[in-house]
Amino acid sequence: MRRASDHVTAVAVLVCFASFAAAQDIATFSDIQLIEETREAVVAQDAEAALELLSEMQRRRTGIFAGDKTGTCEEVIDLPEGITDWRFKGAARQAYITAAKTKALEAGTCGCLFDGFSFDNFTSEVLGKSASDVVNDDRGNLEAYLTQHQRENEAHYRDLETVCRSM
Repeated sequence: MRRASDHVTAVAVLVCFASFAAAQDIATFSDIQLIEETREAVVAQDAEAALELLSEMQRRRTGIFAGDKTGTCEEVIDLPEGITDWRFKGAARQAYITAAKTKALEAGTCGCLFDGFSFDNFTSEVLGKSASDVVNDDRGNLEAYLTQHQRENEAHYRDLETVCRSM
């Protein structure tokens, strides 16, 4: 016959194992999931899990660390010297920001839009060429991308920003 203390011990071992397994996946959490898990750890008064989760939030500069200005977050658009179309930079900038917002929405991230997503990554994905190979004639493709994606992403991205600020 099993004693009640055996059941309590088994449950405690399972909870500890689940917490350990969850801790191993912290790097794969979206920013929103990370914030939710942190909140749960604080409510459960699980200091070890809360510390690990808060450390990950600090590393990503998200949640309560979102205002941490230890780094800068701005788009860097390096256009080749051959670009003479004065409207090109504006179209490129808006399309790049829209693509970065799309990536943030897909990943559920609240950090800097441009971390890990350079202008060269953008031109490779959207135009199929490196930023150094961009020419004046590419402006039409950038504007088409912007027209197709900007409107649908703006409202969703504002919702994400609201969630991120409330955390």
